[in-house]
Amino acid sequence: MLQTQALVLQELGAPFKLCDIELQDPQPNEVLVKVTACGLCHTDLIIQAGVFPSPFPCVNGHEGAGTVLSVGSAVTRVQPGDEVLLSYANCAECGYCTMGRPAGCVGFMDRNFGRVRNPSVGAAPVGTLAGTDIPVHGTFFGQSALARHCLAVETSVVKVPKGLDLALLAPLGCGLQSGAGAVLNMLKPAESSSVVVFGLGAVGFGAVWAALYLKVKTVIVVDLVPSRRDLALSHGATHAFDGRSPTLLHDIQHATEGLGAEYAVEATGVERVLRTAWECIRNLGRVVSVGNPGPGSRTPFDITDQVNSSKTWSGLVEGDSNPPVFIPQLMQMHAEGHFPIESIVRNFPAEEFDQALAAMKSGEVIKPVILF
Repeated sequence: MLQTQALVLQELGAPFKLCDIELQDPQPNEVLVKVTACGLCHTDLIIQAGVFPSPFPCVNGHEGAGTVLSVGSAVTRVQPGDEVLLSYANCAECGYCTMGRPAGCVGFMDRNFGRVRNPSVGAAPVGTLAGTDIPVHGTFFGQSALARHCLAVETSVVKVPKGLDLALLAPLGCGLQSGAGAVLNMLKPAESSSVVVFGLGAVGFGAVWAALYLKVKTVIVVDLVPSRRDLALSHGATHAFDGRSPTLLHDIQHATEGLGAEYAVEATGVERVLRTAWECIRNLGRVVSVGNPGPGSRTPFDITDQVNSSKTWSGLVEGDSNPPVFIPQLMQMHAEGHFPIESIVRNFPAEEFDQALAAMKSGEVIKPVILF
């Protein structure tokens, strides 16, 4: 057992609280990581709000980065001393995983939202609140990295060269790869095409930077926050519109030769925004939903409309990425100046988590990163 600290949710709706916990030794498929930093994501908050079920007390956080301290007996991907980024978990055994598309893993929900550590122990707790026998549940997206130390399953671990700025790169583990993957792995737009991105959080900016990297002719962004629209324009977006504008659809059509955009990335998870994304694309166009409104939501368009317009709508999780392959690609894009992560990140020490959360909710900060 290792005594450490984590940002714990004691119960549904409770605030994140920095608590002393006792962490178990790694399972055969797990890695003990000394966490340097963890990006804060809206997905962490939907667990707090009960959008997805979770046991409590629990630790969230799924954009971790740090140094390997020890490994379980079956781990081969990393060894003690390696520096790593943490991403989502997969079973490594199903047909999707073995074909190199682990985002399609048949056990995705269990391994990520369900906190399954491995088939032998299932979603067993990773430790206890210090000095008590109250269990603490981890393994959120295979990691639960809002902590000074975490147990990460091997499939969520991506080894990176030593000496990099891990706090800067931590958000690659989820949000940024989700947005970039929507463009690079799914849509694959031609240079002559048009892409509109709804929502300029980390997911949205990942999509924008990917489209600009591919030299897409028309890159349109839609967001409510003027500073975010201005930032996207400064990076190379060709048009930026306020999502509240009554002329939004007309403006997008005007920017795309009257036909509408060929591709849309919906990164807000808001149903009415998805409807707008659907309406703004041209016939034969394609919308991909990366934002997740949670269980029970319905697509806000009609099947007959979809058939008669030959439009395509797709959902997408984690950018259809294979993290050990895709994250290094994004790191290379950053090194070449095509993926300016530093423009959206602000670091906060763990003791200032409440300030980080407030800054994210207010829109002041796009991607808070918590330092441990």
